[in-house]
Amino acid sequence: MSREVSRARRPKGAGSLRRLDGEKWQLTIKVDGRRYSRVFTARNATEAHHMSAAVRTQIDAAVEAASSQRGTQEALRNERREWTLERYIAYYFEEWADHALAPTTRQHYKLLAKNRVIPRLGSKKIREITPADLGRLYAALEKPDARCHPNGKTGLSNLSIWHVHTFIEAVYSFANRTEDLDYNPARRVRPGVSRTVVKRQPALDMTDIERLLKAVREQEPALYPPVMVSAYLGTRRGELCGLRWSDVDFDKGEVTIRRSVTRTKPEGLLVKCTKTGKERTIPIDEEALAEFDALRKAQRRERLNCGPGWAGAESAEDDYVCTSPDGSVLNPDHFSAQYRAFTHAHGFTQITPHALRHAFVSQLIALGFDAVTIASMSGHSPDVLLKTYAHAFDKRKRAAMEALGEARKAARVAG
Repeated sequence: MSREVSRARRPKGAGSLRRLDGEKWQLTIKVDGRRYSRVFTARNATEAHHMSAAVRTQIDAAVEAASSQRGTQEALRNERREWTLERYIAYYFEEWADHALAPTTRQHYKLLAKNRVIPRLGSKKIREITPADLGRLYAALEKPDARCHPNGKTGLSNLSIWHVHTFIEAVYSFANRTEDLDYNPARRVRPGVSRTVVKRQPALDMTDIERLLKAVREQEPALYPPVMVSAYLGTRRGELCGLRWSDVDFDKGEVTIRRSVTRTKPEGLLVKCTKTGKERTIPIDEEALAEFDALRKAQRRERLNCGPGWAGAESAEDDYVCTSPDGSVLNPDHFSAQYRAFTHAHGFTQITPHALRHAFVSQLIALGFDAVTIASMSGHSPDVLLKTYAHAFDKRKRAAMEALGEARKAARVAG
């Protein structure tokens, strides 16, 4: 039966039925001004006509269900638009942040919500908050009484105020994605303070680092492993706590950074991937390799002495390089506290844990290595490295131009 005959015999409103290849048929109908199409199988035109009624019923049911769902979703959206900011923030954490954000970011956002945002804007409806409200919030955070423990001198730092702004923008971006709101007031106003925070680390050379390592080895041997790892590999605090002996290849002279340890509430200690989500391999020199070998031997002796009381891994090869006294994973916060106490007691206050990492990168820059090579070992992206350590790379410009000038002179002489 031809397509024209099929259409002629169909009653008004029954839609258009046409044959495709073989036993495939297509029914096209309009419902509420929208066109819907379904393909089904029938042996001939008569069977297709009979089956089209059932297909039409399926389309009508699907359209009605979708319409009902849209109505339900719209009703829920209308309800959420009337929520206060405090209630919507709780919804944001439940539906998005608790699953999509890193534990440390989630914890930081919850503290910002509790201490900075909700006390000042939490009672207002989310749809009623304006850019002017946010501007007043940021201005209030600059005052001394904005701190949880006022010092009577200054309000929050510029960076802390920008963190508040970033959090509010994230909440409203979530509301935009869920179609609860169609605008984001945080995109129409910015804090009236500079976002750039220049925290120039103290200039440290290899002599400063070696003096620190010597003092730690002699005065606080238990603290030496994490300090040595951070100084020799330039690791982040969580990364040195997450380093296992299986990550150290003594044959190749390489250390692979695979994971990081962080502490959040209420989860406690969490072992996760690195900050960038990528592994990186760092070659080490013979002296550093000997240091790692000495640490491994000392730890295995301690493991034998502890016996059943050792809280490390089942296999010595899977033990952490830097551990608590009982062999368990080292708490990053405990390491920072112990390190801070030591440096204050022995006159190394300028060498913070991050300063060790900074010195590692700065020394490589001073030695003339390129940004891509350094970034591959430090875990930065090259563009971030160039931005963060621009002052260190600036010092290399004159040396580079002088070397280029010497090369030109040599070329002229040779010509």
